[in-house]
Amino acid sequence: MMKKKWLALVLTGVMAVGTIAGCGDSGNGAAVTESNAENEAAVAAESEDAGGAESEAAANQEEETSYDDLVAAAKEEGSLVFYGANSYLQDAADRFAEEFGLKVEFTQLGETEMIEKITSECQAGAVNADLVCAQDTYRVMAELVDTGYAMNWSNSRIGEIVGDDDCTSLIWYYDTKSFMYGSELVGEGWLTNLWRITDPEYKGLFTMKDPSSEGVNFDMLTMLTSDEYASKLADAYEAYYGEEITLTTENAGWEFVKMLFENDVLLTTSDSTCATTIGALGMTDTWIGYFSTQRYDTQEDKGIKLSYDLSTCSPVGGYAYPVYSIILNGCNHPNAAKLFTEWLLSENGWAAFEDYYGGFSANPANVHATEYSFDDVKDYIVLDDPDYLVEHRADMEDFIESLR
Repeated sequence: MMKKKWLALVLTGVMAVGTIAGCGDSGNGAAVTESNAENEAAVAAESEDAGGAESEAAANQEEETSYDDLVAAAKEEGSLVFYGANSYLQDAADRFAEEFGLKVEFTQLGETEMIEKITSECQAGAVNADLVCAQDTYRVMAELVDTGYAMNWSNSRIGEIVGDDDCTSLIWYYDTKSFMYGSELVGEGWLTNLWRITDPEYKGLFTMKDPSSEGVNFDMLTMLTSDEYASKLADAYEAYYGEEITLTTENAGWEFVKMLFENDVLLTTSDSTCATTIGALGMTDTWIGYFSTQRYDTQEDKGIKLSYDLSTCSPVGGYAYPVYSIILNGCNHPNAAKLFTEWLLSENGWAAFEDYYGGFSANPANVHATEYSFDDVKDYIVLDDPDYLVEHRADMEDFIESLR
């Protein structure tokens, strides 16, 4: 179990944040008989500790910075420096700078390069960025949260929106990827079972971005091996092939990944390449791909034809991955970073993304570009379990390497 807490989007109801209680013993394992006096002393000490904890909690609550004071402190710092992988964040940076009169420096980096840069800076004690917007749950937890590089900060205003006011890495929105197909030949509603990807009839007709350059793809494949999704895959296999799955691996999730790679998956360098590969017009075969749902909204501009079936593809039609806002310990502008993190949940903070198809704000009051809500599809897509990813993703990386 991870020792840090993270903040989960309350409407998903899938990532529960708990408190870990530690228990001690006498050191030598022997039973100890205490006198009444010792018992009374222990009770008194316990009461004093509890009172102290309550006083500390009350003090912390009283010390919470008001929104106006946070704005003033951020303006006094004058600047914000942050990294992110999504180009839409430049628009968000410009909006934030204009609203609060701050100088904002945003640098767009690939996820792998970005986290490596941050960890290197933190290790050297020369933290340049105040904040990072990252999406690879495994690396966020293993390399930023568990290492102590991420600041543990939130407030009651954020808590009212997302359901928790204690976090190390704030989930401010969910992005999605979907299993899509070129619909020119087959029309809509064609991808009814995910095992079609592994069918020899479609050998060499599935494409996705190489997980080695897209950590969230590793995360999705890893989650398929969890008990929940492996069980669903086993049922879907029987429905598709008409027989129970014969395992050569630990479970149906691992078997799916193995069969996917053995069926000559085409690994690309970008989601855009995947979309144009499967959606090109005039082809004689129907291709399937896994890539950003946002690409569906660009098909007219690209002159391609795509379709996807989130709620009717068994057992899942896509993947939702959290995008975190992480304030770094030792940063130069902590108050500006805190203000930006809170602001991202606001209407103006989300405005840069409200036309981003397939993205869902952690604030359910914000407007989304899709014709469906996150609530509508969350039961039909893969969702992260950070503990499971930290424990098993390295195994998935090794497994896929063995299949290449």
